[in-house]
Amino acid sequence: MPLDTAESMISAVRSQRDRFVGFAFAAADLLVEVTTDGSIAFVAGAAQNLYGSASENLIGTSFYDLLSASDQAIARALVGSLARGGRFVPVVLRLARDNAPVLLGGCRLPNNKESLFLSLAAGVAVSPDGLEGRPMGLLSQQEFANAATRRMLEGPNGAYQLTLIAIDELEALQARLTEEVGQGLAAAVERYLYNCAFGVDAAGELGNGRYGVLHRDDIDVSRLQEGVESLTKAIDPTGKGVSLRSATMNLDQNGMSGADAARALVYCITGFADCDDGDLSIPNLREGLDKALANTLARVANLRATVSERDFRLVYQPIVDLRTRETHHLEALTRFTNNDSPASTIAFAEAVRLIADFDLAVCEMAIAAVLDNPFGRVPVAVNLSGRSLESSIFANALFEMLKVDRHLPKRILFEVTESAVITRADEVNARIQALRGSGFRVCLDDFGAGANSFHYLRSYEVDFVKIDGAFARSALRNPRDRILLRTIASFCREIGVAAIVEMVEDEEHALGFAKLGITYAQGYHFGRPGAFPQEPPLTVAAAGIARRAS
Repeated sequence: MPLDTAESMISAVRSQRDRFVGFAFAAADLLVEVTTDGSIAFVAGAAQNLYGSASENLIGTSFYDLLSASDQAIARALVGSLARGGRFVPVVLRLARDNAPVLLGGCRLPNNKESLFLSLAAGVAVSPDGLEGRPMGLLSQQEFANAATRRMLEGPNGAYQLTLIAIDELEALQARLTEEVGQGLAAAVERYLYNCAFGVDAAGELGNGRYGVLHRDDIDVSRLQEGVESLTKAIDPTGKGVSLRSATMNLDQNGMSGADAARALVYCITGFADCDDGDLSIPNLREGLDKALANTLARVANLRATVSERDFRLVYQPIVDLRTRETHHLEALTRFTNNDSPASTIAFAEAVRLIADFDLAVCEMAIAAVLDNPFGRVPVAVNLSGRSLESSIFANALFEMLKVDRHLPKRILFEVTESAVITRADEVNARIQALRGSGFRVCLDDFGAGANSFHYLRSYEVDFVKIDGAFARSALRNPRDRILLRTIASFCREIGVAAIVEMVEDEEHALGFAKLGITYAQGYHFGRPGAFPQEPPLTVAAAGIARRAS
């Protein structure tokens, strides 16, 4: 036998051996051998069933054309990773023919630099689009939290499980990828989440590389972890990829009231999504989740007791007219007997949806203070969370409370805070206008502190705007901020809204804000929060004379 013929036969046998080794490795319905540029060199298996074409008709075509357009970029990245050798763990992609889900796997044999072996396996057990009644795609944080609380409250105790997943360095990886590959990665992670267990009810993207899964059966965490980490290492230009941590809990109430259990669960899901460091970001995520739930439930119980027992007091700080230096009104501020931070306590009350109860308690105490005091002619501003005003139950209770005295509109005004994002702006504005229609003046608080300030000013008709003190004080130092603050003050005057500025601590501040067109001011320069005044408030000038005389 001529030498060249023998070498040709040996080469053919070796090539066939490589294909069978590759096919055995892939354990697939269809084995595709491709060149490094993605051209199909060999096909074996159920090509007709998967793609509707005979195997021989696919030779010479692009492998990527077998896949849906949205998955081609991630497939190219995966196949490209095989140039470094090894394999990648199968990932769920979709065919171009009918969008059917398939598992794509791949490997490169050690002694074959020209060919790559890819596998396509049909019959994926779980698909997000394939379960009747399930919404397509990942739920938002709020949607997922709502779904979790429904399963806790409506399902049999412990019937559902909640798994929270942290994919560390995901955002950094996304920044290293092209937009198309990044989109493909997001879709692949979504499919991994829906395929990580049988009985998956919903999956959510919580933000900051955090995800949640609601399911009945146990999750194969090792399979999920291997899949996501292997996939990301394969497509990461640096080869680093990401790491994955998870924690699973039964959705049972453990003797808690249904409402408090739901509030604690939502708070923990939100905290998990937002955390960088702290309890929920420690390596033992399960321990962190347990600790966070226990702490949350304790805080909910303490907050309920604080509200019901009125275990807090109100102090009052003057808001002064910058032209006359007379007290225009007082703001009622909360102080807790256990010295808890008012800001953090109120933020927690908003997060666990107990703020309406708290706001009603504050309103009750403030109304009693102005009615019991002979100098009630000085109006008192009471803070209302935008979250409270979203509730019709709260609004009805508030309006019933305000019927106690027909003179209250002259003695009480309201500051609407935006520390929590208001989602039902139209309903909130309707209730603000109902208050104004009853004669109560309304102030929009903390203008300039949040991203939604201008949106809220457009959405709500109000009588006052209180400008965030940190922003206002920076305007006295920064020319650009000063121009913006002067423009805000001018705009407020034109639409008939009076501007109030916070954190005025000296006369220089007061004069500077007056020059910029601000009407009213609040801060230590005009008085610290204290008890309700038992005599008519003095002007700042009169107070100075009294101090000198003493």
